[in-house]
Parts: sequence; structure tokens; C-alpha cells
Amino acid sequence: MTWQLLLVEDEASVREAFALRLSDHGYLVQTASSGEEALGLLRTYEPDILVLDLVMPNLTGLDVLARVKQTSPNLLVILVTARGTVKDAVEATKLGAFDFVAKSIDMEDLLHALSRATQLLTLQRQVHARSGQDADRYALDRVIAKSPATQTFMSQVRELVKNERVTVLLQGETGTGKQYVGRVIHYNGARAHKPCIEVDCPSIPRELFESELFGHEKGSFTGAAGRKTGLMEMAEGGTLLFDEIGDLPLPLQAKLLRVIEERTLRRVGGSATIPVDVRFMAATNRNLKDAVAKGEFREDLYFRLNVVTLTIPALRERPEDIIPLAMQFLTRSALALRKPVRVLGASAETLLQRYHFPGNVRELSNLMERAVLFCPGETLEAGHFPSDVRETPAQPVLSAPDPPLPFSDTVDPSQIHLSFRLGESLTDLEDRIINEVLQRSDGNKSLAAKHLGITRWMLDRRRKPAAE
Repeated sequence: MTWQLLLVEDEASVREAFALRLSDHGYLVQTASSGEEALGLLRTYEPDILVLDLVMPNLTGLDVLARVKQTSPNLLVILVTARGTVKDAVEATKLGAFDFVAKSIDMEDLLHALSRATQLLTLQRQVHARSGQDADRYALDRVIAKSPATQTFMSQVRELVKNERVTVLLQGETGTGKQYVGRVIHYNGARAHKPCIEVDCPSIPRELFESELFGHEKGSFTGAAGRKTGLMEMAEGGTLLFDEIGDLPLPLQAKLLRVIEERTLRRVGGSATIPVDVRFMAATNRNLKDAVAKGEFREDLYFRLNVVTLTIPALRERPEDIIPLAMQFLTRSALALRKPVRVLGASAETLLQRYHFPGNVRELSNLMERAVLFCPGETLEAGHFPSDVRETPAQPVLSAPDPPLPFSDTVDPSQIHLSFRLGESLTDLEDRIINEVLQRSDGNKSLAAKHLGITRWMLDRRRKPAAE
């Protein structure tokens, strides 16, 4: 892709030399000889990157930068100078400059800065291209929330969507969908068109974590051939989600705490303070309170992250969601694998309702994908699932330590004796059993479903006429 630059330089010889060199590197260069001329061009010309000389008569580079950021806040601006000071660099950063580099004959620092700028622009365009798809995929009305536990949880999510700055801590077992919930919060809020970047804390080597997160300056350590933009800068204006924050080493926890408190960062080896405008979210499957008590997690960082805590219910705690989720995964897998599977059979439904799902939603997704792969027809049945799932004992619903339900909570289905009528189908017999338990439960469907060992959702479905 050809990137368009506006180069502003008052010395004609330098301007021409720079323009020629940048053109040789594939950039489409427009030039201006003064700050006033540059501002005039920007009324009709929209470059990808603005390269500004710092020292110019009348309007300086900082003057132009300040005015440009008022009208074009997203334009990337690189300041170039032969006589810059740390004070100038700090001021440029505060005004929103992307980079501040030294003017040199070989233009090495400028070319590095342009390379980083174009990488960021590429990422931003990818984000914008995906934002429409992601906004649809993570739309609030697409979240499966049939169970009371999930409905309560989603009411909290809707409140968080309205406030795009509050820090959120997502807690839940492995596979419950913490990252998914983080994306739902991001793509339904005011930051939806900015990056949502996830930091996988366990997978980044400890010695590289600070550089990956904050970036580094050229020469700050062995192998640092140029300046690197960190994940936090790349997430500017958007969301930064720390996955498995409980695995972050203590020394790095202290540095992250400072950034969250001050909303500024410093690249490794750098002295300039860079403002940070991101929404911080963290996810963990650990109990951070216990980790704090054991000295494994900083208490002050825990309090900073624990502004709002969302605990995502395990799949076994939201049984009404199992079959709708399974159907969603079935449709997605059938499309991806180009299989004709369309229907979830009764035996498959019963199997899924009886299974405990230690891996939660992630396990359900994987199971559905595997079952669809080995299903030759349109209907997915229990036999298409792995044997270890089919052979897993059902969880004893009646022995669950739930509080007593109202009405007739002493119904025992084993004491219901119904004789089989000649010519009667199993479906008819099932209907009579359900009706008998409902009658003894005083019409309380939740109580009846509990004693039948099925969910309220399954009870309603089995009582629908066949035509439905």
C-alpha cells in the first residue's frame, strides 16, 4: 500500500532531499515550506502521516501540531529536529505527536518512525474493517441469556457499557467466556471503533513483558535496533484486556499499577512521559483475594482492578443456556465444516443436559464442533459425541444443595406409578408423567422440572404440541 505524507520543512535543500529519499522508499510525498502553507494544504489534502520540522519561522512545529490536533485529532504527526531538547519532546508528546526524532542525513530514525506509524495505521484500518463484523458478533442481543443467572449478569454488563472508563475485573472458571464478555463490553460502548487488544499474561516471557506492554527506545537493551510501540500505545482510545492477570509477576504488577493510577507510561529506556487513554479490563480464573492473602498478588493493584467485578457463572449454573448455546455452535460448526447438520436430536439434548461441563462454554463449543464433524446426516445424536462424554454419570440434580422451593417440595417422582396403556406411545406416557408431577407441584414448573431432573426450558419444550 502507498502511504501519503505531508512533509513540512522550511529549508528548500533539506525538503527536496527528504522528499526524494522518502519517495524512493515508496511514500507519496507532498511538501510545504512553512507551517502556514501546511495548514492551508490540510484544508483539502488528507495525508496519512504529517512530518513536521520543529524549528521554523513564524509558526513552529509545535504550533502547527497544536492546531492540527484540534481539527484532525487522529492524524499521526512526527516531529523532526536537529536541535531538539527533552523539554521539546515532552511538549510534543503532550500535544499528541506520534514520535519525535532527530534530523539526520541517513534519515534512519525518521524511517523507523514512519515504519512504526504505518504499522499502527494498518492495525487501525484492520480494526475499522472488523468493527462492523465484531459489533454484530458481540452485540448484546446475540448473547445467550435464557437462565436467571445469565440475565442478572447481563444486566450488569449493560450498565458497564454505558461507562467507557471504569475498570472491570472479570472472574470465572476456565472456559466461561471471560474474553468474550470483555469484547461484548468493548464493542457495545463508546470505544467500539478503537482497538481492543488482549494481553495474554502467562504466554509473554517475563523478561520481555515490559517491552511488549510499554514499548522501548532504540538501544535500550541488546537487540533493540529501533523504537518499538508497545501494546498499551497500540490500544490508544480503545480497550486493553489483561487475560489471566493473576499470573503477572509481582515486579510487573507494580509497574502496571503506576500506569493505571497515573494514566501515563514510559517506554523502556525512554524519559518522555506518554499519556494513556485506554479502558483497563482484567480477567482471571483465580481468586485474587486469596492470592493477595498469600502474598502472590499486590493488594493495591487488586483494589485498582476491583472497581467493578463481574463473576461469570459456570455453565452448570446456567443449564437453561446449554441447548441454545449448543444450537449456536452447531450452526457455526456446520457452516465452517460444510456439513449438512441442522438439527440437535433428542438423545443429544438429553446427553448435553446431563453432562457437567468442567470446561464450561469452551468445552461445549469444542464438543459440538467434533460431533458435527463426525455426523453424516442432518440430525446430531448422542452417538456422535465422544465416548467419555456419553459414559460420564449424570449429575444428581435432586441432591444439589439448593434452598427449598415453595409449594409441594416433597414430590418424589419415584413414587408416581402410572400403568402403561396398550397402544400408548412413549411420548404419551412421558406427557402423563410430566402432567402428574406438575399437578403434585401445584403447577410450579420450576419445581416440577427440578424433580424430573430436567431444566425448566426442557420442560416447556417437551410440553409443546408436536406441530410446534
